[in-house]
Amino acid sequence: MKPVLLAAVLALTLTACEQPEFTPDTRGPETYRPDTPGSHEMLRAPIEASDGLEVLISDVVIPANGTVPLHYHPGEEFLYIIEGSALHREDGQADRELKAGDSYVIPPMAKHSPIGGPEGARAIVFRVHLKDQPERILVED
Repeated sequence: MKPVLLAAVLALTLTACEQPEFTPDTRGPETYRPDTPGSHEMLRAPIEASDGLEVLISDVVIPANGTVPLHYHPGEEFLYIIEGSALHREDGQADRELKAGDSYVIPPMAKHSPIGGPEGARAIVFRVHLKDQPERILVED
């Protein structure tokens, strides 16, 4: 996958959090600041070649040692870490450290909960989203 596409993919959604819980920032690009924890949606657009799908691109900031609650998405999620590091925790997979320059694909419906590294993490997240579906589904403990 080309680096530009990965960067676009990553801007979509790591869904950042204040330690210990995360609340997405849904105010949009006009109020966006790259140091504000949360998932900052930068683009939402239909995928013309496929009815019922849209693309979401977000800039996600997870604070140092901040934990994103366990959740999943109905569609694929593509990450590109642009700053810092995070521990990616995903059901059925070994924990994986992701650092600046790393990319990762999260399959649809995969339950995951990233944790910000010592310096936090910033990622570009690109998500293929099913229209009329929730973007993120929290998993109860």
